[in-house]
Formats: sequence, C-alpha cells, structure tokens
Amino acid sequence: MLHAEGPLLTVDVGDRSTETTDIDEINETFIGGRGVATRLAHDRLPFDADPLGAANRLYFATGPMQSSTMSFTGRMNCTGISPLTGGLLSSNAGGFMSRNFAATGYSAVELVGASDELVVVHVTDTGVEFEPVPDLAGATVPETVEYIETEHGMESEHVACIGPGGENRVRFASIMTSESRAFGRGGLGAVLGAKGVKAITFDGDSSPEIEIPPIQTDVHRDAATADHIMKRQGTTSVTELANEVSALPTRYFSELQFEGVEGINGDRVEEKKFKKATCSSCAFACKLPTKDEERGVETEGPEFETVMSFGSNAGVDDIVD
Repeated sequence: MLHAEGPLLTVDVGDRSTETTDIDEINETFIGGRGVATRLAHDRLPFDADPLGAANRLYFATGPMQSSTMSFTGRMNCTGISPLTGGLLSSNAGGFMSRNFAATGYSAVELVGASDELVVVHVTDTGVEFEPVPDLAGATVPETVEYIETEHGMESEHVACIGPGGENRVRFASIMTSESRAFGRGGLGAVLGAKGVKAITFDGDSSPEIEIPPIQTDVHRDAATADHIMKRQGTTSVTELANEVSALPTRYFSELQFEGVEGINGDRVEEKKFKKATCSSCAFACKLPTKDEERGVETEGPEFETVMSFGSNAGVDDIVD
C-alpha cells in the first residue's frame, strides 16, 4: 500500500535540539497525514497536557502522494491538543505547503517545548535552523511572510505562521500558509504562539519518488477540462442542497430551513468570483477569490462554512452583508 515515507523529525524549540526517529511501521499502518499525526500524538503526547504549556506538541504531516499530479492530494495536517476543547484535534490546510514539506524528506515534524524568545524554525532536508526574530513581535501574517521572502527567498507556500492573535494566545487563532490558507480549527495558532514560534518553514529537494501510472495522467487531464459546479462555486455549491434537506444551520438550528438561501448560495458567490485559484496539482481549482466592486474588497472565499456561519446561522440573507 502507498504510504508516507521518511522519519519523524522532533524539534525542541526550548533547548534548540533535534532528533529523528524511524516510524516506518506507523507510516505503513496509518498511511500519512492525519492518521500518522494522530497515532504519534496518541503515543507521545500526555493526554492531560496544558494546551498552552510546553508539554503540548504540534505535529505537521502530509499524505504520500505529494510528488503526484492527483487532485485533492495537496493537503497539510496539523495535530495537537486544542486550547478550545482541551482534547486532541487535527486541523487541515490546502494551498501549496504540503509539497514543500514533503521535499524535506520527513513524513512528520513534531514541535516540542517552548522558546523563551520569538523564533522562526527553518526545516530543510539538510538540517534545522532556529532564527530569533524579536522584531517580528506583533507582526501580521503578511508582514511575517514578507520578512521571510525578503531575508530567505522563500514564498508563502513554504511558510506556516501566526499573527498577533496566535502570539497573544487567542484560543481560536489560526496557523496561516500560502497567503490565505488556514489551519483554522481548534486554535492551534495559539499553541504555536505559546511555544514562542512565529513561523515554521519547509524547504528541500528530497521528495519521495512515486510511480505515476498513465491512467492517473488521463484522469487528471479529464478533470482539468471537464465542467463541474465544484470548480465554479467550491464548497458553497452544496448550500442549496443542504437547505433542501434541512442540513443548513439556520438561526442556531431553531429552524429547519433558511428562507433567504438564494442570497447566500453558490450562484451568488460565483457572481463575485473574479479568477480561479487552486491547491497543489489539483485540477478542480475550487478556491474562490472574490471581489466586491462597490467596496473594493478582494478576499479568498467564502467557503460553505463561512456562508453558513455568517449567513443562515445569523439570519443574514445577502452575501455582501
């Protein structure tokens, strides 16, 4: 069975040390990404660790097909104890970082301990560098990415970082990558901030080689040329269906259906879409760069979860509002 390859890299940001561990058996059993990260957390992370304490650990891991052209494989997983729930949590981000992570040659990276000063951790296939960055205290995500690009020549798809929210341990803070992609669930940005890590970067040239059968190329080509509502509307394409089957959260589930769904559905979002965007090697390009001409605002999204949370759940029936 195809599975992630490479050792576990443990990075102790407290004493600036690193260690590699053979985890072939775990990779073979749990394939990669969330499966491998969850197993590692189960084995190595104290269940009663303070989410914002040094004993908590963060695991970055991705799947085994990072050198392929298969759609939907360009995802990255981050696992740790959530400061929101106190339980084990996995968060997932798209974009392009997963390919650069795989290029380090590690199947998983574990952050342990806590730094007494703000640092950027640079992980490559030749080693790890700890860079003190006191001047980045309070910096936004774009400012942090700009610094790393200027000083190290690495663009945003190499970077996972936090803004002021993560530094201040806001319990729903995200870890951001590829400009607008987020490890958004569970507040793992606060965990990274509690460890004194402003950003972690991944770079290298050691991606595991996998055999690409001709049929995969054919499937990718067909997917790239075919019309599909997911390409045009992303996850918001399910809004109408969710409403029809009473699965669209409406006014905090006090009502079964939302009467204003036409103002927040996929068609409405598509009207605001002004270009295509995708994740690594994905032919579907389901991301939603949108623009409100009247206000001059450009953004990434919304996704279904955004439409639901700030639309039907709040009783708002206009996507612009």
